Amino acid sequence: MANLDLQFANIKRIFTDKTFLVTLVLAILALSLGTIHLADIDLKTILALLTLMITIAIYEKLHLLRYMANVIIEKCQSIRAIVMVILLFSFFGAMLFTNDVAILTLIPIVFNIRRQVKLPTIGLVSLMTVYANLGSAMTPFGNPQNLYLVSYFHLDILAFLKLSLPIGLISLATLFIVLFGFSKAKIAAVKTPHIAINLTQVIILVVTTLIVLMGVLSVISIWFALIASLACAFWIKGEIVAEVDYGIILTFINFFIIVGAVSRIPLIHDFLATYMTHNTSVFTTSVGMSQVISNVPAAVLLSKFTDHVAALYLGVTVGGLGTFIASLANLLALRQYQAFVHDGTVKKFIRQFTLINVVYLVIFFGIGFVLVTI
Repeated sequence: MANLDLQFANIKRIFTDKTFLVTLVLAILALSLGTIHLADIDLKTILALLTLMITIAIYEKLHLLRYMANVIIEKCQSIRAIVMVILLFSFFGAMLFTNDVAILTLIPIVFNIRRQVKLPTIGLVSLMTVYANLGSAMTPFGNPQNLYLVSYFHLDILAFLKLSLPIGLISLATLFIVLFGFSKAKIAAVKTPHIAINLTQVIILVVTTLIVLMGVLSVISIWFALIASLACAFWIKGEIVAEVDYGIILTFINFFIIVGAVSRIPLIHDFLATYMTHNTSVFTTSVGMSQVISNVPAAVLLSKFTDHVAALYLGVTVGGLGTFIASLANLLALRQYQAFVHDGTVKKFIRQFTLINVVYLVIFFGIGFVLVTI
């Protein structure tokens, strides 16, 4: 009975997800108006995303990221130290567990701390989201567009790190610079909830994660990695598989259908085929398009028209900054903030979040432009 309730809740979550519903309508329109090929749906990317999401769901169930963050935060003695821990966990957590998981894990921690210490909550959540987006760009499995680009362009880990390390190290440097804007005055010790950790489960999960990463990076079959993640989930707790957000998988399939149809519209096809010939044009187009349609569909669409993978990667990475639409993680941060506050500050959050993101967009557009031209 409990499993049925869980499955019903998951189905309800899928069909109340506005992003999924919008992309579903667009996909149906694309199917009726455009030409779609089965090959438009990149099966390897879908399987890699599913495998990764099952593994991430296990980490969430065991509360590992939250446990590590809590242990360190309890040792913090200033606002600056707390902010540093939150932003570093956002950056590196997104790198290892995806930007969505970093945001879902850390925003509740921020609001728990706020009950004990006066925090600049809006600025902190905004910066946390910025660095979750930037940190996720560091690894092939940090966000969906990276998974897709690695699969589509057949990149190995060294080829990908050659793309990601320059922008990643610059991002990390800016994180430490921004800390100087926060107070280093002493504060009372922060109390965090106790979280129990099962060492055997953690060891099995780490081994499974290594298998999953080898599958994502095409060292072994992605099917084997998927089976390993399912086996681990059922061994730890069977209900984990039912708790996976399959709406993201379905949304990604919608993206592939929409992009397949749009890319065959003669006007769009001819324009992109003619324009996407240089690093700078690929970079600027992917940044601009990400602001309007989000960086995941921008990556899928523009990959059909260029082999300038470095410029495309940098464009959709930088393009995740800016508007709420630019990255699904931005919308998730807004949704989380709305869930935790009831003091009428949502409009203020939207204004400050957008301002901070636009500032970072301008800065990183300049950095990205330099990187694609050297």
